[in-house]
Amino acid sequence: MKADLLISNARIVSPGGTYRGHVYVEGGQIAAITKEKDAGARREIDAGGRHLIPGMVDEHVHMMDPGFTDREDWTRGTQAAARGGITTVIDHHRSEPLVYTRKLLEEKTEYVRSRAVVDYGQLGGIDLDNLEHLRPMWEGGALGFKGFICELHGVPDLPEGVLLDVMREVQSFGGVVMLHCESDSILKKAKARIDAAGRTDYMCISEWRNPEAETVATLDAIALAELTGCTVLVAHVSQPKLLEAIQAARRRGARVFAESCPQYFYLNTNHLKELGPFVKFTPVIRAPGVVEGMRAALGRDMVDTIGTDHCPFPRAMKEAGLKDIHKAPFGIPGCDTTVRLMLNAVSEGVLTLNQMVQVCCEGPARLFRLYPRKGAIQVGADADLVLVDMALEETLRDEDIVSKCRWTPFNGWKVRGAPVMTLVRGQVVMEDGKVTGEAGMGRPVERVGG
Repeated sequence: MKADLLISNARIVSPGGTYRGHVYVEGGQIAAITKEKDAGARREIDAGGRHLIPGMVDEHVHMMDPGFTDREDWTRGTQAAARGGITTVIDHHRSEPLVYTRKLLEEKTEYVRSRAVVDYGQLGGIDLDNLEHLRPMWEGGALGFKGFICELHGVPDLPEGVLLDVMREVQSFGGVVMLHCESDSILKKAKARIDAAGRTDYMCISEWRNPEAETVATLDAIALAELTGCTVLVAHVSQPKLLEAIQAARRRGARVFAESCPQYFYLNTNHLKELGPFVKFTPVIRAPGVVEGMRAALGRDMVDTIGTDHCPFPRAMKEAGLKDIHKAPFGIPGCDTTVRLMLNAVSEGVLTLNQMVQVCCEGPARLFRLYPRKGAIQVGADADLVLVDMALEETLRDEDIVSKCRWTPFNGWKVRGAPVMTLVRGQVVMEDGKVTGEAGMGRPVERVGG
């Protein structure tokens, strides 16, 4: 019997190596990988010697739908993911209503089912008083739980006492806690000084969301992970010394991991001076030397996972901060550009393509218990595949952004290396930059092993 699909003449990339081969797909899964083309298929895609990588598993998106569809919606957001080489997205709880119970989690899963172009999962939210809802959310399919060690985006600061109980509970059933780490009290003190001085300039954001706030909260998260044995992912780490602290804790036996994002390897305070609200996100971008340190740490395998932190806003909402930076919201889009920027980092020699597959694909899939269904090119895995042309040079442009906001802070940047085809479970959802996938093609993901 012929396979449904054959991707021939590919350079197949895994964290452990790269080899030439042919990938056969049957029923949405990888049925065989061969050195020689030994059978036909109903459809054949000739990779022409280009690289074939697993689809990115993006553990950090804010689709904001339902509730805030002026910012993003599930169809446009997952179309942007498809264009960008992302085949699974994990959405956080900050839609409306906030996802703090199993009922809300399951209702949102059904809501998304007819809207997503790529596969999707969810993190449940951690609130001050929803401890008893964590296990039911896990049993209802949550891939983990998200909390903030600061007041942000209308969600509360979680003090250490709450987090200690949360981590003990989540550890009891083998879940994952993902934390936004900035010290609330340090931030509030800094903001009071800025307000007292009447500052509205772009650079005051760096003094408000200062490195000390991220450092103190991250060290708290590490300590709590060590005390409880809970698996903890520190979101969007922006400083090399914190990557070092996380890796040191793991060597001591803690189950603590570091996520970072492309903006922390490419944008620095000079871009904040120039672009202001369009690069306003938190933790904020750091000084050039810190960014260089982050790039070096990435190449030394000190980053465990990459997320987009896709958090788009309409251009008008960002432009409100052109004269007063405080009037613009925190957040930038990332689904369209993250894989491209990471491939460009490969082209620049910051890391290898094998390392990129580890941090963008296999790493997050393992952490959230989706591996090997997701994040791998091996027999039995879902055929979530991205054909990459490492010689292709592009200029990132606002007009090419699929995300509903239609802008990127990387507008005008030249990059080398790009996804030219994206497949979700063997179905082509993007080809040559054009999204062909339709709403409803995406399915909710399930943890491997329960």
